[in-house]
Amino acid sequence: MDAYKQSQYHLDILTDLETRMSWATKIEPTKENEQFLDENHPLQKSISILDKEFPTANDDIGMKVYYAWGLGLVDRTGVNRLLEPDNFGVPTFESNFDFNDQCQVELLSFSDRLKTDPKYRGLIKRKNGVGQVYSFIEELAAFNVYGNLNNCTEVKKGDWRNAAWQVDTADLPEMMPKFLEQKTCFADDGETVASRYSKEVGWDGATLRYAAISAESDKLDPFGRDSEFLTRQEYDQFILLAEEADELVSVHCSGSVVMTDLDEKFVFMNNQSIYVQTAIQSAILGVCIAFVVLLVSTRVFHIALFASLSITCVLISVVGTMVMMGWYLGSIESILIGIIAGFSVDYVVHLAYAYEIASGDTYERITEAFGDLGISVFNGMITSVVASIPLFFCQLQFFAKFGTFLCLTIAFSWIFANFGFMSLLAQLKIPLKEKGRGCRL
Repeated sequence: MDAYKQSQYHLDILTDLETRMSWATKIEPTKENEQFLDENHPLQKSISILDKEFPTANDDIGMKVYYAWGLGLVDRTGVNRLLEPDNFGVPTFESNFDFNDQCQVELLSFSDRLKTDPKYRGLIKRKNGVGQVYSFIEELAAFNVYGNLNNCTEVKKGDWRNAAWQVDTADLPEMMPKFLEQKTCFADDGETVASRYSKEVGWDGATLRYAAISAESDKLDPFGRDSEFLTRQEYDQFILLAEEADELVSVHCSGSVVMTDLDEKFVFMNNQSIYVQTAIQSAILGVCIAFVVLLVSTRVFHIALFASLSITCVLISVVGTMVMMGWYLGSIESILIGIIAGFSVDYVVHLAYAYEIASGDTYERITEAFGDLGISVFNGMITSVVASIPLFFCQLQFFAKFGTFLCLTIAFSWIFANFGFMSLLAQLKIPLKEKGRGCRL
């Protein structure tokens, strides 16, 4: 091949690589629920229609977001969710939490705002125009005035607000057991106060360790896994609401408010963010490790460098193709990107080693390397690509995407190892020193 054709050949490769690189930079985190089945699967179609085409109904369950006073950070000493998935740690409580009269007034005022303030429409789920808020302080106040919750009409009407409804904390040990046994006025199935406010009332049998108010999210539900994009939007608004609660309530109840959910939606949102970061970090780390391994095994700097460039090209090409196919960066894609370097090092390291142990000038080494391992590398590529094809027909998205990823990675690895790495060695003709100790540049 003459110099002009060689230059044209390398220009074509660089042009294709530049195109895929531009696509790779456009990859975005997923903005929809991650699908576990193929989008054309009848069950997945049903799930997608229910998620996207039907508006939220009043009776649908929303994810509860809690605002708690008196709670500290969870002690996670010795926690390993991988081995003990149900071990979340030990809760801690703020010793300065004070359930005084003014604290109760502000808690009631805050719950009223969540129910009626129109600025929370779209954030907090509404039913009959009223926010779905779980506030035990309202029924506790009515119980303190009436002595029971038998007349729910009076409880909901709120005439008890005109009386001295605040509860003396000294009376709580005697009052709370009776109060928790009452039938709540805000449920139609005879549910007790203890059941309805099981997470909001921090009563340990002797003292009130914490007090919480919860509200149902209008966009999030406790089922499935939403995208980071949607969850982050809701989370940021709930954080702003927590800051407002801090200014209104915390000064009287002592301590800061803790905002959380118990469905691990916010934890999963954070995990999705970590997936994006670790996908990039692990891909870069994989290329760096491959370079070190190649340098140690060949002790030839330019061979290790060119092989690492080949792996980088595979990484860019696979990610670019994923974007072209309409993939977004979810948990599956993040894991796959993280292992690209490990999958793509196989062919280039074989050819690099064969080139390094060969003898003669550059062309003789390339000829010998292809003669010794070229057919083996080709057969390895064919068997891996063929093995990935059955995965294309899997209904579960992880296996289907893994099959596509495997096919792309193997194909690009073979292409860049043969037509990129070896061509670069042939073009530059960098001579190798005689074998000996040290790095042979």
